[in-house]
Amino acid sequence: MEMLVNMDHWRRLCPSTDLFHPNFFILVLFCVVRPAADAFKTPSPIDVVIDQSSLKWNSTASDVTFTAEFHDFESDWTPIETCTETRFTSCDLSSEESDRCIRRRVAAWRNGVESEPVEACSRDGHACSPNFTLTAAPESLTVNLKRNHNLHEEHADNLKYWIYFWKKGAQLKNHRVTLSSELIDGLEVGETYCVMVQFALHWKEYGPPSCMQCETIPSSSGSKRAQIIVICSIVLTIVFVVVFAYVRLFKSKKIKEILRPPYTIPTTFREPLPGRNCPFVAVSPSEEHYDVVSGLTPNQPRGV
Repeated sequence: MEMLVNMDHWRRLCPSTDLFHPNFFILVLFCVVRPAADAFKTPSPIDVVIDQSSLKWNSTASDVTFTAEFHDFESDWTPIETCTETRFTSCDLSSEESDRCIRRRVAAWRNGVESEPVEACSRDGHACSPNFTLTAAPESLTVNLKRNHNLHEEHADNLKYWIYFWKKGAQLKNHRVTLSSELIDGLEVGETYCVMVQFALHWKEYGPPSCMQCETIPSSSGSKRAQIIVICSIVLTIVFVVVFAYVRLFKSKKIKEILRPPYTIPTTFREPLPGRNCPFVAVSPSEEHYDVVSGLTPNQPRGV
C-alpha cells in the first residue's frame, strides 16, 4: 500500500513518467548501436591529390581496397578500370586523354562497406584547376585569382570561379561564384579560415578543384602598427632624398667651406731673412742652361 502511494506521488510530480520509459529505452538503444555502427564504418582516403599523369592518396587503414572514379562534364561518376579494388595508393593516368577537364575521386572498401568518396584536388597546378593565393587582413581574406588564359579564351565569361571557404574545423562550407579576385569580409579575428577554388562552367563544377589553403585572420592592432611603420619609412625616405638633392645641387660649395679647417699665416713668414737687405724674390729658372766662355768689353766706342 505504501509503495502504491509513493508511485502515485511520483507520477503527480512527474506526469510524463509513463511516456519516459519508451523514449528512454530508444535513446539508450541509439547510444549503444551508434558506436557499434561507427566501428564497422570504412575510413575514407586522405590527401587525395591529382597532377597531370597520376592520382595519389593515403589511408589510415591497412585492410581496405580502393576504387577510383572519374567524372567529366557530360557523364556521371564512372569507375576507372585500372584502379578498381586495388590495394595501391596511386593510379596511373598517363593513358587517359589529357585535353579533357576530368574530375576524379577515390573511395575505400572494407568488408563490402564503402567509405565516403573523397574528390582529388590539384596541389602543384593543373591545366583545369584555378591558381590562387590568399592575403589575410583584419576581419577579411582576399582570394587572389590568376586567370587561366586557355580556358577563358575557350569559354569566355561562361567559365567562372567557384570559391569555397569555411572556418577550420567547421563542417559548413560557404561558397561564392565570381569572375575575378574576391574579398571575403566579416571574418573573426584570430580564427583560421580555409579556401578551395574550382572552375564552374554554366554553373556546374568543371575540372578538379585546387587544394585548400588556410590563413589566420590577424588583429587590427598588428595591422595598424605595420601601416605606421610603412608610412614612417616612406616619409623618412622622401625627406632624406630631398635633403640630399638640395645639398648636392645648391649647397655643396658652402658646405665644403664650412667643413674646411681654420688656418692662419705665421708672422715669421712675413719677416725678411737675416743678412739680406732686400726681400727674397723667387726667380723662375731660365728655360735654357748655358755657360759663359769669354767676355769682351771695349774701352771706347767703335768707330771713334
